[in-house]
Amino acid sequence: EKQTIIKKDDKANMKIVIPTTCPCCTSKLERVNDQLFCRNIECSAQTVGKLTHFAKNMGIKGLGEKTIEKLGLSSIIDLYYLDSAEAEEVLGSKIAVKLLDEIEKSKQATFATVIASMSIPLVGNTIANKLATSNVNSFSEITRESCKEAGLGDKATNNLLEWLEYEYQELKDFLPFEFKQKQVVVHNTISNGTICITGKLSSFKTKAEAKSVLESMGYIVVDTLTKAVSILIDESGKGSSKRTAAEERGIQIVTDLSQFIKL
Repeated sequence: EKQTIIKKDDKANMKIVIPTTCPCCTSKLERVNDQLFCRNIECSAQTVGKLTHFAKNMGIKGLGEKTIEKLGLSSIIDLYYLDSAEAEEVLGSKIAVKLLDEIEKSKQATFATVIASMSIPLVGNTIANKLATSNVNSFSEITRESCKEAGLGDKATNNLLEWLEYEYQELKDFLPFEFKQKQVVVHNTISNGTICITGKLSSFKTKAEAKSVLESMGYIVVDTLTKAVSILIDESGKGSSKRTAAEERGIQIVTDLSQFIKL
């Protein structure tokens, strides 16, 4: 195979050519702190990246980059309007059924999880939880004032408001109903009781997230079934030792945390 040998003197004279357009969509690139960004929200590379992030953060199992490309998904709207027959044809019946079930489950995600999944610059789980724990529980309640009250910085606030003004306007009429409603009611009480969580949760992605929400409602959350525990959260229903002990002691057992939080 023929090779081109570059002499030392030639290397010294070589110049690095900085690209000016996106290699995927040919849109003009923007340079920020020695990094290049494509701002075209319809860029295919961005679309796949955002959907991959959305699926991972929302806990939608089986929806990776390759599956997104196979299904030809180009937006979150496409995801929630995915045709079952088309999915079965592309992925096979068994895989398609599982994926559609995962997508359906994701409709019950908390408002904070949804916000953190939208790929808004500087707006991740920490910022989203700050909003949710400061009585911001719907897209319509996000304002510059409410962001300030939640302790958000200027850059994160500007990014969030810009997303609401542009990208959200295209999504709001198509998002699942639960996403647009209040999902977490925050109570500013000193203590509503002591809660212990056992087993795997289905209402929340992690126990840490559930703990954060419960503590914002005024509950004390512990890892062991102490005498102070008045409520046991058990969504797995596998008959754990904690469940058995709670039943013997007459402790309230909650099998659906999402419904409990709405009370």
